Amino acid sequence: MKTFYFILIFLYLLTIGCSPPPPIPITPSLVIEQTPSITPTRFPTQVTPTSTPLPTLTPTPAIRVTPTRTITPTSQIDLCRLPPDDYTILVVNGVLLNRRTYAMLEHAAEIYTGEIDITNDAITQGSYTNAVSASFGTHSGGGAVDLSVMRAGTFTILWEEIPPLIRALRLAGFAAWLRDLDELFPGSPIHIHAIAIGDRHLSPAARKQLTGPYGYFHSLSGLPPNFGGPSPDRFGGPVLCQWMVDMGYSDLRPTPTPYEDTWTLTEKTSSMVSRY
Repeated sequence: MKTFYFILIFLYLLTIGCSPPPPIPITPSLVIEQTPSITPTRFPTQVTPTSTPLPTLTPTPAIRVTPTRTITPTSQIDLCRLPPDDYTILVVNGVLLNRRTYAMLEHAAEIYTGEIDITNDAITQGSYTNAVSASFGTHSGGGAVDLSVMRAGTFTILWEEIPPLIRALRLAGFAAWLRDLDELFPGSPIHIHAIAIGDRHLSPAARKQLTGPYGYFHSLSGLPPNFGGPSPDRFGGPVLCQWMVDMGYSDLRPTPTPYEDTWTLTEKTSSMVSRY
């Protein structure tokens, strides 16, 4: 019996010894999968080609001669010069002017010394004409003239030239105003409108622009009610020289400004010119 148990034990031990060892658990390595970057075919990668840049071209500016603005000493210019009593008809830049009006333009140019050629190219409308209805008769007699304020051959408005030019025209004996774009009617051009004070050939409408209820000596714009007036003069009060006083003109403002009340003193007129 003991032998039998011995044999069983021996077989059990033999069985254990021949069995393979249990497997060792293996922890799998952590693998990180990266999603590949895919560029959609409808949005292809743009490749900027290598090229030699074009050289920068600087255009050569057109040569334009602009007169140098200088103020001649008052000892050499009579700013309130009496115009000549000459009504010979002239043709200047295709329009009619009398010699008195043209002499006043020459005097204004001497004071002004700017880019706008008021004795030739800048003259756009003269006297003795009814060609433009918007002038409401101011050009039908003598002493009236319109001046362009644009650079010759262009549509460039010379804004900085306007105040000194208007002042020079007034010192030379004109009632002068700026007529802005569309001011008279839709599409009306910008220009300076000037009336020669004391001209014997002035039309009735031009006379009203001087002493009428909307006139220059009232420090108004010279525009009648049906053309937007009366309206204030945007360039100050009238210039009143002694020769104008001798002809019967006076400052018609309710309270004339003492500084502009008498213009026979060259010191005052020189100071006014230098401000512009």
